[in-house]
Amino acid sequence: MNPDDGLGPVEMLVSLLRPKTVESKIISGAGGWSVRETPYADPAFCVMLEGFCVLRLDGHEPIELRGGDFLFLTDMPGFVMASGHDVIPTTVVAAPASRDVRHGDSDGPATMRMLGGYFRFERDNASLLAPLLPRIVLVRRDEPAAVRLHRIVELIAGETDSPSPCGLILERLVEVLLVEAMRMRTAPVGGEQRGLIAGLSDPVLALALRQLHADVAQGWTVERLARAAGVSRAVFAERFSRTLGMPPMQYLAQWRMALAKDMLRNEDVSMTEVARRTGYLSASAFTTAFTRMTGSSPREFARSG
Repeated sequence: MNPDDGLGPVEMLVSLLRPKTVESKIISGAGGWSVRETPYADPAFCVMLEGFCVLRLDGHEPIELRGGDFLFLTDMPGFVMASGHDVIPTTVVAAPASRDVRHGDSDGPATMRMLGGYFRFERDNASLLAPLLPRIVLVRRDEPAAVRLHRIVELIAGETDSPSPCGLILERLVEVLLVEAMRMRTAPVGGEQRGLIAGLSDPVLALALRQLHADVAQGWTVERLARAAGVSRAVFAERFSRTLGMPPMQYLAQWRMALAKDMLRNEDVSMTEVARRTGYLSASAFTTAFTRMTGSSPREFARSG
């Protein structure tokens, strides 16, 4: 990926993670029902197609979900999903082999339908960049800024209702939905958020983050970033570390390495060009930094793919 390609920070983040929908299924329910599921290792999503249900994530307050809502979680804890607040879970659900899962009454029309599934991120950058995502993103159907999101949800619902739904189309639509949800930078759910979305929502940090991402090859220092944000070095460093979850220079180094990994895997470029585009003065300086941070040289990394 070229840092100069005009993508915003959120689009770049999702593009570098290269999310792939590894499993998705239609989940429906009718009558009174409640099920408990165990934690999953992969990031999860849910698109409510119609109806209502209550999601009780372990360690979080209950979340009411209605038709048109979108929920994304970077890590999926154990949870209870039910038709209402007072329904006691009666079933422990294992990962089903079937694409369609029905809860409650098996006869008659469903009163709740959702598309649920899991992402897998690009392994080379997941450990670097996944912590920059908010832990929970919840976009409500009635949010004024969610018009574009509604259109994607409608396309997903239309595809799932077609006689022969196409898995590839559903995958791409859900990935677009993820980008749109991240771009909306929704309010935190279940406590304070950390990461890039939180940083872009901060009126001070956003100024510096946008300049950094627009020209990652600049010789950025904490002082220069603080000037871009219009605050003192000490205030900027503390606010950045608290909001992004890491110091500014660590963030810059990790972002540069993520860009470099993407170039080495997906582009035919020289070490000099990778160094130039990621802010290193020479190929040897880039090679030293890359080897120190990843444990392998750039050439070894490129060959291992």
